[in-house]
Amino acid sequence: MKYDNDRLGAALKIYLGTDPLPMHMPGGKRNPEFVSQAFMRDISEIGGFDNLHSPSGLLKDLEDCAASLWKANNAYISVNGSTALILTAVRCASLLNPNAKILTAMNCHSAVWNAIELTGNAIVPLMPAFDTGLPFAGHISPSDVERQLARDPSIKTVILSSPTYEGVLSDTEEIYRITRKYDAILITDCAHGPHLGLDDHFFGPDAKGDLVIKSLHKTLSSPTQTAVMLRNADCPIEDSLIRRGMDIFETSSPSYILLGGVSKCLANLTAKGPEIFKPWEDAVSYAEENLRGLRNFKLWEAPVRERSKFVLMGAGDKLFEYLRGTFNIECEVSFPSHLIAMTGIGDTEESLKRFCDAVITTDNAIDGEYSESRFVSRPYPRFAVTLREASKYRFVCEELKPENAVGRISGEFIYGFPPGIPILLPGEVITEDTLRILSRSDVSLMLGGGNTYQGTIPVLP
Repeated sequence: MKYDNDRLGAALKIYLGTDPLPMHMPGGKRNPEFVSQAFMRDISEIGGFDNLHSPSGLLKDLEDCAASLWKANNAYISVNGSTALILTAVRCASLLNPNAKILTAMNCHSAVWNAIELTGNAIVPLMPAFDTGLPFAGHISPSDVERQLARDPSIKTVILSSPTYEGVLSDTEEIYRITRKYDAILITDCAHGPHLGLDDHFFGPDAKGDLVIKSLHKTLSSPTQTAVMLRNADCPIEDSLIRRGMDIFETSSPSYILLGGVSKCLANLTAKGPEIFKPWEDAVSYAEENLRGLRNFKLWEAPVRERSKFVLMGAGDKLFEYLRGTFNIECEVSFPSHLIAMTGIGDTEESLKRFCDAVITTDNAIDGEYSESRFVSRPYPRFAVTLREASKYRFVCEELKPENAVGRISGEFIYGFPPGIPILLPGEVITEDTLRILSRSDVSLMLGGGNTYQGTIPVLP
């Protein structure tokens, strides 16, 4: 479907050009004394501009365009980010298979765990592979998925992330084939891969699944908080059930500023086609070539990975501060073991040359040689109660020192943050192996609710 004239943006421009008097929300009323220029297109669901909760005009065209771009049966736009879409997907899967178990990759984002807490489903842990030479989790093995589904017919949903925060890709095509075989729903969190499937696989193969969720803002030109969920033609979840989920988790006042950004993003993609990615792809290839051969850092590369991210192994925190303080370059995130620098469709060879020159200069200025970090795998969890059952007692938990908490049941999330992957979940039995992870100085920890971890563990009474 062609969407190369940014229909929503064009309609907004024409409408506002008539100088209408806004006797509707929002309250700033396009008065320059109160509203910045960027928000002059902030309207409500007025006549002619459709309704995201029941799209049939401009916004339906926008969703149809997204479905066409990623070759999906249906698409659902979110201005509540991927979080609203994950909550919707998990709710729908749970309603379709009440009381079924969910096979959940243990490196899933916090939104997945929050969704499962709401539905009350029991979790069957799915452990990622890991390489002892890498300080982050690896791919999900298709054989592990099949083994779990064959062993336990009560598993009716599988959830995983591909690509991960670091760019690790799983073979979702094979995993999807397996889930079809066992009549299970596959939900793939592809938030970090919105560009996948649009560029002849330069950055890696696209994610497969019944429902695939992409954050449009992470690498494309859409504003922060915009996302799309793609529904495969074979997905057993009906469109009406998904729409109902979106009614619950999507804001009832969708921002036309954000929707206008989605419109412009998709219009550019359809107008220019795969050629739009050529400058970005050339820039990434240039940077990869120039970042090889560092002394104190090492560019992580793998045969199958998502190439838009640069993961530089080594003293990531030190490199992060050097790049920020000396070169005014702000990277995505750093850890003692590595740094993640994200690229996007707006990058060019010029921007990535600046980045590479700064990294190389920093590398030459630091004394020492690269030393390999080692990944400590999250222990395989055992759940005494479901997330929902544990949440009932969250506000009457007892705070214990870690050494006194072994054998007790956790009453709170403890996340490795960023990117928000739980090291301990409510309802999980606390073990010595858990304490080993919590005691590491190179892991930044947060409690659920956004509180900083203070060294004690909330346990159920």
